[in-house]
Amino acid sequence: MQILDKYLVRQFLFVLLFSLMAFWSIFLVVDLIEHLDKFIDKRASFFLVLRYYFYYTPYILVLSLPVAMLLSCLFSLGQLSKHNELLAMKTAGISLYRILLPLFVLSLLISLLVVGFGGYLVPLTYHKMMEIKTVEIEKGRKEKNPLLTDIFVQGEGGQIFHLATYDSKKKMGTDALMQKFKGNRLKEEIRAKRVRWENEGWLFEEGVERIFSDSSAQLGRSNNSDKLSSDSVSLKPAEKYKPFDRLFRLDLKVKPEALVKRQKKPDEMGYLELAKYVKLKKRSGQRVAKESTDLHLKIAFPLVNFIIVLFGAPLAANPKRSGLAIGFAISLFISFLYYTLIRMGQSLGYSEKLPPFLAAWAANILFVILGTVLLIKAKK
Repeated sequence: MQILDKYLVRQFLFVLLFSLMAFWSIFLVVDLIEHLDKFIDKRASFFLVLRYYFYYTPYILVLSLPVAMLLSCLFSLGQLSKHNELLAMKTAGISLYRILLPLFVLSLLISLLVVGFGGYLVPLTYHKMMEIKTVEIEKGRKEKNPLLTDIFVQGEGGQIFHLATYDSKKKMGTDALMQKFKGNRLKEEIRAKRVRWENEGWLFEEGVERIFSDSSAQLGRSNNSDKLSSDSVSLKPAEKYKPFDRLFRLDLKVKPEALVKRQKKPDEMGYLELAKYVKLKKRSGQRVAKESTDLHLKIAFPLVNFIIVLFGAPLAANPKRSGLAIGFAISLFISFLYYTLIRMGQSLGYSEKLPPFLAAWAANILFVILGTVLLIKAKK
């Protein structure tokens, strides 16, 4: 079987590389045509555009890899089926499961590689691509009154800033929330309708300040005894509640420059970086459904490279189905169906209609079930 394993893997990898190059070329041409007028208007040099697509390439390859994997599976196995090579292997006493084993192992290794590759290198190159696009190519576009929304920044010393809106010219924000943590414990919180930067400090207006001390306040006492009872007593950190009209702070470490700095999108963060961001935002009481769904997708999406082969292998092993054209059509249909399902799940996760884990994994779970059923029913 080692000779047959190498033969099957070699055919699979040949089609995979050819498919990836084809999809990358098509994506490149379409995207270049779409943005050519922008490159010309911004007078972007050829070298700058080349750098832009160089850093864009890893993202394109990871995005198109599942389609290429399915096409490779259908074509390589379809050719064996078309020329009765699969039938000859089965006649020699080799089961279908053993024939497909090298493809399953290879696709699983590729999935694990993409988890690491997509978790570190792809976010890094995608962030660099976005910097080239927004800073170097679109540098001529200046907004007179840029208004930023939903600003979330972590400062030094366990400080967290969140603003609903921020005017970078006036250096003024609305619906401000400042929290200061010591370890995992909230020490101070300031909520204000407005905040502005002046005299090298932050001026909060119309809000409330809450300060939590390390001591605890007694909230309950036993009805039958003056002694504290574990059933009737609860403790919480002592809290000072101070409403204010104006509160000026010089000690906050977050500067206006940090608020106007372009914040990374989930696609630009690695798994650990996004997990840390979700934890911080959740700890500050913010909604994290969108970020949590994207965090689960960083694992769920790469594993589709294995799941799609599990689903497509039984179809390809059917002797009634053969030919590159049919294999290509089936690949596009299944890939379109998968991407539609995963985007639907992502939208439901963003809107909190599904838990983030289920929203990210629903398409994979469905395809695993269908692939397992097809594999069991396939002729051994």
